[in-house]
Amino acid sequence: MKHLKAIKNAFIQQSYNQGSLNLVVLHGLLGSKTNFKNIVNNVNISKHLKSAYLLDIRNHGDSPQTQTMSYEEMANDLKHFIHDHKIQNVVLLGHSMGGRIIFSYLQNFTSDLPIGNIIVDVGPGEGEGKNYVQLLQQIDLKNKILKEIENSIFQIVQSKDKTNLIMTNLTYANKEEFHSDYKWKINIDVISKFMNNGHSEFSSNYQGSACVICGDKSDYVTINDKQEFLKVFPKIDINRDIHFIQGAGHWVQVEKPREFIKLMSQYLSSF
Repeated sequence: MKHLKAIKNAFIQQSYNQGSLNLVVLHGLLGSKTNFKNIVNNVNISKHLKSAYLLDIRNHGDSPQTQTMSYEEMANDLKHFIHDHKIQNVVLLGHSMGGRIIFSYLQNFTSDLPIGNIIVDVGPGEGEGKNYVQLLQQIDLKNKILKEIENSIFQIVQSKDKTNLIMTNLTYANKEEFHSDYKWKINIDVISKFMNNGHSEFSSNYQGSACVICGDKSDYVTINDKQEFLKVFPKIDINRDIHFIQGAGHWVQVEKPREFIKLMSQYLSSF
């Protein structure tokens, strides 16, 4: 693996000292470290945990903005985060892009491996570089009230949940002004280039366990994709360890939190 320069991820640490596991959480594209805060704070999850570390991925949230962004680099960031904070007994959780960062981590590293993985609504197959972010780039944020920007975002993504998520990436261009314009808090130009690049299929020889939780209405993973997960998790039982929650789309944990927490808790109790 070529030499990569790691960033220091911004993060939230939640300490519970209830169990022995340390959960490290990786959000999806245009998400942030707060996305899974309510999930990990749920008593049915926190009872298994010593701590939870919720990260902002590079170019997102409060993490450093860089001119390059790839799954290899983000996996390397994760590797350094775990090593620098001396975290043991790690279970990784990743939603969408966060799940792919986990695939890349398992593919590229053989040390500091997690004891378990929770993959949320994403598979290890090749990504073709669909990019709605470049449409967001084209939105004129100047002299617009928030509702106008919200409407523009909704026209692109056609989803209220996704619109609400993307809106969290807006901030004031000048906090000193009473009527300031808005700007993107994320590094939207580099994220857009990253999206255009797509990615190749992931594979690994990782011998540990995994719990895969997907929505049965999701466009990202279908029941026919179950076999694909053996490429990154060769030891899992695809009928026991891969779950599809009825009535949920890509945002499984938001749309069906009770069912999601039940499956996650069952998995954590296996350690």
